[in-house]
Amino acid sequence: MVGAGWAGLTAALALARAGKPVHLIEAGRTPGGRARSLELDQTALDNGQHILVGACQQTLEQIRAVGIDPESAFHAVPFGLRMFHPDGQTHAPAFVLEPRSPRLPALASALYRSHPGHSPAIRLRALIGAAAMLHRPLRHDLPVLDWLRQRHQPEALVQRLWDPLCLAVMNTPTRLASARIFQNVLRRALNHGPEAARLLIPARPLGELFPDAASRELRARGARVDLGRRITTLERDATRPDAPYRLHDRQGGTSTARALILATPPSATASLLPSEAAWDVTHQGLKAMGARSICTVYLRYPHPVTDRPPLQGLLGQHGQWLIPRHVAGAPHWLAIVISAADDLEPLTADARWRTVARSLARTFPELGAPETGHTVCERRATVDARVDLDQHRPPPRTPWPDCYLAGDYLTHTLPSTLEAAVQSGLESAHLFLEDHP
Repeated sequence: MVGAGWAGLTAALALARAGKPVHLIEAGRTPGGRARSLELDQTALDNGQHILVGACQQTLEQIRAVGIDPESAFHAVPFGLRMFHPDGQTHAPAFVLEPRSPRLPALASALYRSHPGHSPAIRLRALIGAAAMLHRPLRHDLPVLDWLRQRHQPEALVQRLWDPLCLAVMNTPTRLASARIFQNVLRRALNHGPEAARLLIPARPLGELFPDAASRELRARGARVDLGRRITTLERDATRPDAPYRLHDRQGGTSTARALILATPPSATASLLPSEAAWDVTHQGLKAMGARSICTVYLRYPHPVTDRPPLQGLLGQHGQWLIPRHVAGAPHWLAIVISAADDLEPLTADARWRTVARSLARTFPELGAPETGHTVCERRATVDARVDLDQHRPPPRTPWPDCYLAGDYLTHTLPSTLEAAVQSGLESAHLFLEDHP
């Protein structure tokens, strides 16, 4: 198996628990893929700030299965959003959506109150449109922005609520993002009660939530886990049905395998697979996934920053979400998430965190200036979750026998999330077990 992100670890655990021999190979020196821990200034942080919702049931189940209690591993807050503009004049948010419950009556009341500058008729029309967004299935996919306008969402509400929420969920702007996928995420979170709608902010570094414990369990079950080993070439003798796979790494080493799960990002997967006619559909699907980056700016302040809410939205800034890291045991640090970073002006890592720090100081003057900062960018953090993405996703089974794909990009109706990765990892393992009972 190649790739020890959340999809690869999930698949490996499922096979190891079923008594199958597992050899897991990962290019990085730590497991976790695009949701892993790292160290900055002797502080355990992450390569990106992830937030789950209670509806991520498969992810939470995998975390429980490796002995981590989600109730203590996450800081849970009710669904709600407070968005701030960098005017520096007031602490009042520019937009608030804090329903007493995600149930339709409370959510409707909160939406109605969220844009008081409009007439009652416009607000009621927008409210009816928002209800249809949650409860009326889409016949055809279309850009989220077009969908919002069809559902009579005022431009101010689009800018203050739907644009930042779509970026957070999809990492794709509303003018391009798939309304069908966005609707599915909203319905999963908001149509199933308060538990499903809770926002779950990691209270530990990401590595402690699943990757480290999963790696320990794999080794305890006899699996071989190779970290810091990048596979560059795959070979197989197509004339022999039972021929093993040969995996060559960057250092010149070779491993063999009777079956293979590639839990690597689309571009890396494409580079490993053969360029033959039988693989055309797979290659076309992998290419169609595209890629979008996410940058996370970490700012360290000379004083502990423990009085900020666990999540605040940022409007009109170089970054959309502010998450204080005190909930994860790093009280001097703030994390600012920059979704769809490719669409912003190109900046060096140093210029990016300084730009964020200046903007944040205008929004929250009481913070002052940070001591230092860091920028961590995942250049291929997610797929490009645009219209009709689902019809282009490649199948997990491949033209090679006993060769399967796994990864968040394969899960239909979901964007690139931990939940999508875990679901794909389980599917690839189940396909293998169906073929090898």
